[in-house]
Amino acid sequence: MKETLMRAKLPFYQTTIMANFAQTGVVIISLPRLLSENIGTNGWAALLICSSVAAFNLLLISFVYRLGKGKSIFEISQSALPKFMLVPFFGILTGLWAILGSLVGKEYILILKSLSFPSLHPAYLYILFEILVFLLLTKGIMSISRIAVLSFYIIIWNFLLMIYAYEDFDLSRMTTFWFKDATHSFKGWLDVYISFLGYELCLLLFPYSNEKTHLIRAFQIANLITTFSYTLTAFVAFGFFSLHQLQHMKFPVLNLLSYVELPFLKRIDDLVFNITLFRVLMTSVLYSWAAIETIKWLLPTSNKQWIPYVILAIFPLASLIIIPSELENTEHWLGLFGFTEAGVAFLLPIFLLVILLINKYRGRNYA
Repeated sequence: MKETLMRAKLPFYQTTIMANFAQTGVVIISLPRLLSENIGTNGWAALLICSSVAAFNLLLISFVYRLGKGKSIFEISQSALPKFMLVPFFGILTGLWAILGSLVGKEYILILKSLSFPSLHPAYLYILFEILVFLLLTKGIMSISRIAVLSFYIIIWNFLLMIYAYEDFDLSRMTTFWFKDATHSFKGWLDVYISFLGYELCLLLFPYSNEKTHLIRAFQIANLITTFSYTLTAFVAFGFFSLHQLQHMKFPVLNLLSYVELPFLKRIDDLVFNITLFRVLMTSVLYSWAAIETIKWLLPTSNKQWIPYVILAIFPLASLIIIPSELENTEHWLGLFGFTEAGVAFLLPIFLLVILLINKYRGRNYA
């Protein structure tokens, strides 16, 4: 309890930027293709629907935060269930968050290899990436949030490049039809929705926030920023390429940027993708941090500070060795774990809400 009270609290501005990094990542370069395949014509509008679902999910999380008086999800869970019953549950969540963070990084490395280092084995780049992740993890969530702000200022200018697409942009390419010529399966909608995941990590930030943090407001604003950036990018892509072209491009945003010509730089698409490293790194760090926090709760009596990091290192190694180093395989596994995380994002707040309501009915208050 004393440790919780002594924790530094996150500022509102830093929390908002960090939340935005948790949501957005390398998926943005292939998002127009996902929309064209799964949603169809004017697929960019589906992002507004997915954003609304994410906002509703954050509303559920806000109920947990208010009813629980800012207590951690571990304290809330343990108030109703013995720890031996919770250990397997949170152990699975640890693995899920650690593997998600690893796969996000691995996907980026494999794309980077195919674009810039075709003859280099991806393991070398992946190991360097994970070293950066672990170095950031050792600094704690306060330093991570400050680094997120610095990274934000480095990459925010990328969206200004969309201005250069106006000459070839044509509204007629979008047609007057909505959501046509696509599969419209539940899996397809989930493929699009998981690009918004990351907001659920605010569940782990309860002990690091107070009334000045405005935690849920920060994540709601971050969700709006993510929605704007996704929608702008997809809207421009749908007006720049035809639906058929988008459905047959692996990374439509990089193809779009390849048409941009600047007097001082020839390959702007390569530069933008390399800078995307900051987003991917922060997303991977935040999922890994969530896993570390859970491991520390699972092993509270350990006086060895390095044990959680050793445990966490197993998951990146597993994703490197067990999952084949082909981009298609990595995307397949990332999709499977993404579907699972989408379920966790909804079911975990509901689980916590049930516990809180039962405790309130029994007369237990969280001071």
